[in-house]
This record gives sequence, structure tokens and C-alpha cells, in this order.
Amino acid sequence: MSREDRERRDFGTIRALPDGRFKARWRLDGREYAKTCRTEAEAEKWLTRTETELDHGVFMSPAAKRVTFEDLVQMVRDDYAANQRRSAERLECSAKRLAQTFAGQRALAITADRLTAYVGDRLAAGAAPATIRNELNALRRGFQLAKRAGKVTAVPAFPTLDADRVRTGFFEDPDLAAVRRELPADLQPVLEFGWLTGWRKGEILALTWRQVDFPAGVVRLEPGTTKNAEGREFPFSVLPPLRELLERQAERTRAAERRTGQIIPQVFHRAGKPIKDFFAAWASACDRAARDTKGAIVRPALIYRLFHDLRRTAVRNLERAGVPRAVAMKLTGHKTENVYPRYAIVASQDLRDGLSKLAGLHAARGPAGGQAARSDLIGS
Repeated sequence: MSREDRERRDFGTIRALPDGRFKARWRLDGREYAKTCRTEAEAEKWLTRTETELDHGVFMSPAAKRVTFEDLVQMVRDDYAANQRRSAERLECSAKRLAQTFAGQRALAITADRLTAYVGDRLAAGAAPATIRNELNALRRGFQLAKRAGKVTAVPAFPTLDADRVRTGFFEDPDLAAVRRELPADLQPVLEFGWLTGWRKGEILALTWRQVDFPAGVVRLEPGTTKNAEGREFPFSVLPPLRELLERQAERTRAAERRTGQIIPQVFHRAGKPIKDFFAAWASACDRAARDTKGAIVRPALIYRLFHDLRRTAVRNLERAGVPRAVAMKLTGHKTENVYPRYAIVASQDLRDGLSKLAGLHAARGPAGGQAARSDLIGS
């Protein structure tokens, strides 16, 4: 091919290099793409293939072909940090689940059919639809950020997943005790505090001793440190189990300070160091608590139990105790009563208790009155 022929190409150019190789170039939206080829025919073939990809809308730049799953997740992390999102903990949980399937893979290999297969696998494993939807949303966000940055050319079609907004999952006392036994010693107080207060895991792990007022018998969260940005108080002086828990934790902290010679500001810590995450320890403890000594599953509900279920349990306990909802919401940090239908604050024991009261009503009416009422209802 002559120099004149090379310059008359409708798409791109090919230039001979001094070392005998050939460089093919073309431009798109002000950006130049180039590839050095061993032969002129190879360069011609590359340009032809690229032109065809552009015509069909499937072109992907070399940089886009190198983007990996880990790159997508990191972009979401950076976005969360820049926007000071408080759901970073949920992101990390989603990323760990997604990594079990997509770790080390390039973004272009994460296609619609593979995403659909991922949903099927997660559902088969017993994951809740809402959990899977959170995982997909995290990955979709990564693709959207990558496309905005010009690192990928398209976002794959993500499967739609109808997730019921009613959230279930409560800890009954035997299950709570079983999980507590399997947790490491430094995490057991975290579980107890979550069960008693209904506070979010992030709020608990960030708690410092300056927020615990022993003389006043109150633990506080400052405005701006909670999900809804409102401050909160929890009077522990009138709740002996919580007061005793904080006193034990204070003694444990003082012992760690004497041992390490350092001041420990966190209420909950690992040998004086902040607890940042315990996803793996929690999942492992729930799995062990669900099995008997031979490994057979005897408490299947515990396999996928979440730390957030402690929050649901606390709300239900407050409701059972007859605490006014306005007061309960102040204690747990809920802004509206929507939590009650959304958390489905009814358990099987509640239903049995309700029917026991109904049975008591019928018994009080006596056999004659009860028979007459039944006759009227059935028209006999």
C-alpha cells in the first residue's frame, strides 16, 4: 500500500515505522487511539475491525477492556467517601458477596446473563431478595461511575428483582444466647448492646467513652453522627442489664489501658484497637450456632441472621413492653412509625398470645352464651 493510499483511507491512518512495523491510528471524540502492528495487513485488519465495532455500537477502548471488578468496587468506595455516605458498611458486605463470584474478572465479562445467573445462585443459597438487590445496586453504581469517567462504554442490563419491603428476622432468647456463645469475647458486648438498645452497628462501633455519662446514667449520640443526623439519648440507669454491660466494658477497658499504657477512647474494641468490621466473625458464629455438635443444621433461621435483626428485635421488645411508639422511636433513632409495618412487628408467639386472649374471652362468656352466639352466626 503506497503512502498516498494510506492517507486516503476513509477511517484511520497507517504509518510505516523505521523498524519495519506499522502504526495504525484513528480518532474519536477528540481522542486518538493507536496500535503498533508487525505487518501492514495486521494494521489494516485492526482498523477494519474497529470501524465495524463502531458501526455496530459495540466498540470498547483498550482501557475499558482492562477495567476489573475490583476497579468498579473501588470507584463506588471513593464515591461513598466523597459524598460522606453512611451506608459504607452495607457496601462492604455487598462487595464481599459479589467478589465470591466476580473477583478478578474484567468488567466486560460481567454480562446480563451472568448477572441473572448470580441472582439465581443467591436465591438458591437462601439470600433475601432485598439483600441481593443491594448487591446488584452496588455493582450497577460501579458501572455507572465507570461509564461517567469514560472507563467503560456501556452498563450491562441488570435483572430486576422485586424485594418485599416487609423485613423479617428476630432473635428469640435461645437463638440470641447460641450466637453469643460462638462470638469472640470482644464482640459479645457489641451483640448485647445492640439487642438492648436497637442501635445500628455503625453507631455502636463508633461509640466513645465521652458519650457515656455514668453520673447521669445516659449514653448519647451527637447530632450529625447518626443516619438521620439527629442526636439521641438512651438512659441506661433505669435498665440494669445495660448499666451492668457498660460497667463491665469500662472495667475491661481500664484493664486494657493498664496493660498497653495507652488511652482507649472506644467503648467497644479489640485489645484496645477499634473494631471496624466483623462480617466474617458474625457469619461464622451464626453458622456454628445453627448446627449441633455433629454439624447438622438444627436452627436454620440462624444461617442468614443479620446483626440488623437485633435492631428489629429491640423495636419489637419495646412494643411488647407497652412503650409508646413516640418514645421507642426516640430511643432507637427511627423517624417515623413506618418501621412497624416494614419490620412486621409480629412474631408467632405474639399471635399465640393474642389467640389465648381470644380464648379467654370465649371462656368468660360461658357455654350457654357461646352456644347461642354460634347458633346465631350459622343461622341454626
